[in-house]
Amino acid sequence: MTKKLTIIALLISSALIIFLLKSCNNYMYKDRIQEENDRINPTGNRAVCLRVGKIDQDMYPYTIHYLEGEIDPNDPYDKIDANNELNLKLSLYAKEGLFTEELVGHDGDKPLYRYNLTDEGRKYLDKKWWGGTNFCFGKVVVEKIDKVDDQMQGIRMVIFYYHMENVPNWIKNKDIYSLYPGYGGLEKAVLGGSPRGAHYYGIKSDGSLSLMNGKSGHYVL
Repeated sequence: MTKKLTIIALLISSALIIFLLKSCNNYMYKDRIQEENDRINPTGNRAVCLRVGKIDQDMYPYTIHYLEGEIDPNDPYDKIDANNELNLKLSLYAKEGLFTEELVGHDGDKPLYRYNLTDEGRKYLDKKWWGGTNFCFGKVVVEKIDKVDDQMQGIRMVIFYYHMENVPNWIKNKDIYSLYPGYGGLEKAVLGGSPRGAHYYGIKSDGSLSLMNGKSGHYVL
C-alpha cells in the first residue's frame, strides 16, 4: 500500500513539474512575443498595413480610369480586375474620410472621379510608400499562448491569442475589411475579438531562438 502511494505521489509530482515548466515557458513566450511586436511597431499604430493601390505620392491628385478587354488566360495578373478593385477601394475609403472625392468628367457613361489624401488619410499613411498607398493601424496585445509546435525541422512556431488596440472606425466597415481575405483574423481583430497569431523562430545550434516572422508589420494586399 505504501509503495502504491509513493508511486502515485511521484506521478502527481511529475505532472505538477511538467505543468509548471509549461506555464513558465508560456509566460516566457508571452512576454517575448509582446516585446517583439512592440519593437516592430513602436508607435502602436502599424500592426497592419492595408494596400489601397499602386498610387505613389507624386500621382496625387489621382483620377481613376477604366480598363476593358479580354483577359489573357496566360497572364497571372488580371489588370482589369486589379483596376476595378482600386477604383472600389478609393471610393470606399473616401466615404470614410481618408480621401476627397471629386467628379471631374465621364468616360462614356462611366463617371470619372479624382481623389486626394485628406489630413485624416495622411495620419494612417505608410510613410515609406511601400508599393504605393497603404493605410496602417493597430497594436497587437498578446493574451495567452495557445501552443508551441516544433514539427518543422529547425523552426519553432508559437501560436497565441491576441487582441488589437488603436483600431480606427474606418476599418470596422465590412465593405472595407472584406476586401482583404488574405489576412486571417482581420475581421475578428478589428471588431474586438481574439484571433490567433503566430511567431516563427529559427532554432540555433545552441537551442536559442531567432525571430523569422512576427505578427506586426504585415502588408496586406
